[in-house]
Parts: sequence; C-alpha cells; structure tokens
Amino acid sequence: MKKIMANEKLAEIAMADPKRAKRILANRQSAARSKERKMRYISELEHKVQTLQTEATTLSAQLTLLQRDSVGLTNQNNELKFRIQAMEQQAQLRDALNETLTSEVRRLKLATRELGSEADQTKGMASQRLPVNQQMFQLHQHQQSSQLNICHQFHQQQQSQQQNGNTMTKSESNQ
Repeated sequence: MKKIMANEKLAEIAMADPKRAKRILANRQSAARSKERKMRYISELEHKVQTLQTEATTLSAQLTLLQRDSVGLTNQNNELKFRIQAMEQQAQLRDALNETLTSEVRRLKLATRELGSEADQTKGMASQRLPVNQQMFQLHQHQQSSQLNICHQFHQQQQSQQQNGNTMTKSESNQ
C-alpha cells in the first residue's frame, strides 16, 4: 500500500519536478543495492562463523587426544627410566658380587696353596668362608631392598601423574 502511495507521490513529483523524481528513484535503487550487499555480507559472515566453529570443535578434539597421548607417553617414558635405573643398580650389584666372588676365589686358591694337607684345607675353608657368605647374603639383601625401593618410587610417581592427568582432564572439561 505504501509503495502504491509512494509511486503515486513520485508520479506527482515527476510531473512537477522531473529531476527531483529521477534523483529520488536513483536513491531508492541505490538503497536497495546497498541493502542487498549488506545481506550478502551478513550471510558470508554467518557462514564463516559456522566454518570456524566447526574447525574449533575439531581442533579441540584433536588437542584432547594429543594431550592424552602425551600423558601416556610421559608415563611410559618414566616407567622406562625406572627400569633403566633398576637395571643399572642390578648391574652394579652384580659387579660387586662378582668382584667379591672373584676375590673369594683368589683367597681360597691362596689358602689351598698355603695348606698342605686336606684336613687343614677343610678346616681353614670352613672358618674363613663364613664372613664371605655373610657378605654375599648382605649384598643379596641390599639388592632386593633397592629393587623394592625403585618399584615403590615408580608406583608413587605413576599415581601422582594419574592424579595430575585426572585434574587436567577435569579442568579441560570445565573449560
């Protein structure tokens, strides 16, 4: 209805002042083109927003997976470090035990040479073997306690990392 009345008024204006009517008509067309450009621009922006939101969701999911992988690899790395440490300690203990046994063999060879008779050899070996057996027993006990300490430290570290991982996951889900 307004358009009809506007068109009628424009017709009246065109009769009275044709230049003014032409200018009004050109302004209306320009406004219509501007409105159309604005609608296209808004539509493009909405499309970009939707695309970026989809990309953000995808990247967030990838980040979560990578963080979980990182925590898993960190735990695995720590486990391997503890295993290496335990193996190094076992190697050191074996070396110490080997050294002790080698010195015991030398001592026994010397004792065997020094003792002339078999009765004296048996007596000497029994009295001198007791301290070495105690040393070997103490080395063995030390090795076992070291391994237990390493395992205990490893489990404590794993528990603390799991708690840290759970805290990270909770804070991520809160965000």
